[in-house]
Amino acid sequence: MRAVLSLIIAIGWFGGGAGIVSLADEAILRIRIEAEVRVQSERFRLGDIATVEGGTPSRWEQLKQIELGASPLPGQKRLFTRQQLITRLRQHGIDPRTVQIAMPDTVRITRAAQSLPVDALVQFAREQLKQVLGDAAAQWRLDREQSLAPLALSEGELTFEQVGETRISTDSATLEIAILVDGQPKARQRVRFLAPPRNRTLLIRAGEAVQVQVRVEGVLLEVSGVARASGADEEIIPVYIPTTQKTVRARIIDRGRVEVIL
Repeated sequence: MRAVLSLIIAIGWFGGGAGIVSLADEAILRIRIEAEVRVQSERFRLGDIATVEGGTPSRWEQLKQIELGASPLPGQKRLFTRQQLITRLRQHGIDPRTVQIAMPDTVRITRAAQSLPVDALVQFAREQLKQVLGDAAAQWRLDREQSLAPLALSEGELTFEQVGETRISTDSATLEIAILVDGQPKARQRVRFLAPPRNRTLLIRAGEAVQVQVRVEGVLLEVSGVARASGADEEIIPVYIPTTQKTVRARIIDRGRVEVIL
């Protein structure tokens, strides 16, 4: 009996109170962390980088849920030290002397990442362009001079979403694309396409007065405007309307005549 008592009398280290508990409940907890670990979330917990053994499952969970700090950016690294772990344990009311810690003095933590699939981004942008230009969008070529460098993104389901409207000029079309991971926006990329080369016969020159057609609920209205850019048949140019003091996008339909795109 005396031998049994010598094994089961201990001080409760989580609650801070003293009491008689079983040897199984007070088995030594062990924390093991490798020199190189990977995390996925924006902040990491002890359970994300460590193996916890000994003690009871409830104590494992208490240890694993201890937040240790901010993770590095996707694809980047940061250092985490043994002293930082000891400090976090103390902040959560845990005496580090009651835990066996097996880890290097410094641990290198890497944030898991995935690269932006540029081809998939361009394909998505082209599909959005097709909704505006129809089959003619296939003849527009990607502007290779723009910067579409691969991005390091957090791991998860990758999707795209267009932001705003497609901006079309005489020579190019530009789209703003949001990049989402698990439905959350993480970055944006601007994709620009160039119009196919063609022999252009200018019907309107910049600064010329033009007749602007506006069709509203089946009624055709005409107002005077001033072309802000030169253009050929079917091209879209900006036109200034003096009566409203606004600039609108209009398609060239004839020499000196345009129609407003609503």
